[in-house]
Amino acid sequence: MPIYKDKQRGTYYVKLYSTDPVSGDPIQKTKRGFKSKKEAQAWEAEQVITKAKHTRATFMDLFEENLKYLNSSQTSANMKRSWITKHFPFKDEPIESITKPMLINWRNDLEKSQLAKRTINRGLGYIRSVFSYANAIYNVPNNGAVIRSYKLTKADKKEMQVWTPEEFNRFIEAVPEGYYRAFFIFQYWMGCRRGEGMAVCKDDFTGNKVRIHHQIKHFKNGFYELKTGTSERTLSIDNKTYEYLQPYIRDACPFVFGGIRSLPITNIQREMEAAIKKSGVKRIRLHDLRHSHASNLIAQGVPIIAVSKRLGHSSITITLDTYAHLLERTEDEMMATINAFREKEKV
Repeated sequence: MPIYKDKQRGTYYVKLYSTDPVSGDPIQKTKRGFKSKKEAQAWEAEQVITKAKHTRATFMDLFEENLKYLNSSQTSANMKRSWITKHFPFKDEPIESITKPMLINWRNDLEKSQLAKRTINRGLGYIRSVFSYANAIYNVPNNGAVIRSYKLTKADKKEMQVWTPEEFNRFIEAVPEGYYRAFFIFQYWMGCRRGEGMAVCKDDFTGNKVRIHHQIKHFKNGFYELKTGTSERTLSIDNKTYEYLQPYIRDACPFVFGGIRSLPITNIQREMEAAIKKSGVKRIRLHDLRHSHASNLIAQGVPIIAVSKRLGHSSITITLDTYAHLLERTEDEMMATINAFREKEKV
């Protein structure tokens, strides 16, 4: 890494030379603005040490560094770590030994797996993020940039199953009065993630608003951080749901759904399955109560940004991607309205 003096500016600069590990093409970068040659030499020495260290660093080493850099919540970190552990075969390889052809072939093989394309695309994003971090911080070649997400077909976009309000009413009539019935009503009409609903306590309510600020998986493990920073939110509750929940909110026990402890997830799923069978409605997942809520809002013309905020998505892009097929239907309805107006006009 030669050091040069910029005579015009009176400063020093360093030229960095490396080689693309796949093509063999030379790569040159320049770092400018050093006030003295000694300062440039110190920076140069640091780069040599850093480069040597991170040439040997594995993908997983840099994955963990990137998690800290992104300030990921424990829940989000565990989800990403689990995906990579299960599906990325090069996690323990030195990152500079993971070539573009290796990544492209792996990406193509993923399409043959039983994973949904949404799940695959989410994982591909995790991989790209690590390579981008390694490139920005340690000048490691950004080979992950070659990994393209899969384009979702209409069938992929319609993987989720939802209940209309009529279907939900048939379902809820088959659920006995009690904590489980209250929980399902809350989930359907509030659109929370299941762990967020399980963690709701009476102290989280202020009038007809509820603060969503933590989640729970199993009572013995306590509360967890929410999925993202934007997941923390305060939601308004519709009048009927708020009225129905009053006995549970006034209860002396801390958990609105469960009493002295949160409802066990296995019991929730068992109660849901029993009511589905009894009511005869189509089978959906517990998480699809959240999708049902969002779908109902979009069908009624609620602005997508308002839906995104209510769901606690980290960006509106996630909402648009998840519910794009519903927006297409809204587009058709909008054009039908425009055509109806146009038929009355002369021009």
